[in-house]
Amino acid sequence: MDYTELFYKLGAIQKGHFIRSSGRHTDTYVQCARLFERPSTGTLVAKGIAEKFIGEPIDIVMSAAIGGLLIGYEVARELDKPFVYCERQDGAMVIKRGFNIPENANVLLIEDEITTGTSIREMMEILRAIGACCIAVACIVDKSDGKLNFGVPKFSLAKVEVQNWRSSDCPLCKE
Repeated sequence: MDYTELFYKLGAIQKGHFIRSSGRHTDTYVQCARLFERPSTGTLVAKGIAEKFIGEPIDIVMSAAIGGLLIGYEVARELDKPFVYCERQDGAMVIKRGFNIPENANVLLIEDEITTGTSIREMMEILRAIGACCIAVACIVDKSDGKLNFGVPKFSLAKVEVQNWRSSDCPLCKE
């Protein structure tokens, strides 16, 4: 299945002229939440990721709030594994809500989108601190242009090249 084509069709990936929350201008907008408007599409996306990890020694699936919650839970459901998530508290990523990850647990990290890899690295640091192991990273859309290496296998359903500029340098504003 061509997931990239599906994501464009459903409006989860759009081309045009957009202004990001940082103020930078971009030619591509990705909103993975659109894939979960219909449960059947969310299930299809989760199965696409989960199929890559069937038979792997995964103990727990973990995501970061808020973007990774739906896809993380759905992948965990497909793999029939426990799901935990971390969230920001005073600017730092932490595990709360009574979630427990045992020492030596093999953890699959799931995100909706990966751009800079910051939340993945923060989750990996949480796992290192408790003695658990990240065995792989997966996402719906990889916007990193292949520049990120987490030291474990990385999988995505779609890879999208995203251009962005300072507002003063934006060629789209000049069109």
